[in-house]
Amino acid sequence: MRTVCINCRPLVDNLTGIERCIYEYIKRFNQLAPLRGIDIELLYPEGMEIHLPEETSNLKKVPIKRKRNNMDYFALRKYVKSKDALYVSMHGGACVMSPALVCINDLRPILFKNFDPFMTRLKYRVNFCLAKKISSKIVTISQTSRNEINDTLKIKKEDIEVIYPGWEHIRNIPSDDSIWSRLPEVEKGNYFYSLSSRAPHKNFKWVEEVARRNPTVQFLIGGKRWNNGDDNEKKLSNVHYLGYVTDSENVELMKNCRAFLHPSKYEGFGMTPLEAYACGAEICVSNASCLPEVFGDCAHYFDPENYEIDLQELLSQSCKKTADILKKYSWDKSADQWMKLFEEYAKCR
Repeated sequence: MRTVCINCRPLVDNLTGIERCIYEYIKRFNQLAPLRGIDIELLYPEGMEIHLPEETSNLKKVPIKRKRNNMDYFALRKYVKSKDALYVSMHGGACVMSPALVCINDLRPILFKNFDPFMTRLKYRVNFCLAKKISSKIVTISQTSRNEINDTLKIKKEDIEVIYPGWEHIRNIPSDDSIWSRLPEVEKGNYFYSLSSRAPHKNFKWVEEVARRNPTVQFLIGGKRWNNGDDNEKKLSNVHYLGYVTDSENVELMKNCRAFLHPSKYEGFGMTPLEAYACGAEICVSNASCLPEVFGDCAHYFDPENYEIDLQELLSQSCKKTADILKKYSWDKSADQWMKLFEEYAKCR
């Protein structure tokens, strides 16, 4: 059986979104690989520190020559080819050779042309074309994304595997109540919380406009600024921009909010509302993109274009508060799906 080479470049960055997915899968691959008889190698840019689970003794770490902060494409391809390995890109990076499994989380860079500069959109379009032409299987993270990939990239649905992210990591993260020292004007349990990068499609304009119409209500927004455009913070006294929050601070804020607001206009999945739900929060999400698919009747829904929404009325909507949604998604089940793909596509010729 071929070696499986996983591109771990994203783990150089903080564990959010895609990075969190790769981290959680690697944790489980370390346990599953010996049981399945699969050799897995983790490839990363030489000289750079990557965030890995504490226990990865069953997985080999391989530094690859880098160009700036990324692995050099040609060095990466040369190494994978020398191993005659199955190449795995879980973050949508370029497909370097076949056989390969490539995850396309969503098509935002080409569906929303005003969100990214031209060169960024061109890079993603090239990566998507390589994935279509070279990869053995495309993986994505929701049925909605699967349909979009089928419609836009003209990839057959049977060539696209849906592997949902999980949520269990959130229950092992302790709360950090020191966050309140930064927020003396905010009453615990009496605020609305949102978390994401402030990319345009995340639609934090909605939070700001709703806050403007509700000046006595407190809103907290966590997440880094958007590097590809203008996201100047609005000067509203009841909106608090927290920037990057640690996992422990995030858990504290999710556990104590009146509700978690997710006004995004476009998502591949929507992990942060799922984390908030697992923390016991009421979740209010936009009725856009894949969010109704992912959250079913466990969320309160709103129109992301409607700024006149009554938050109390929104929260009074009928909404199931059950563990069904948490049973549906699981890192363990999803890691097992990945391992089955490894077994299928790493078979020797």
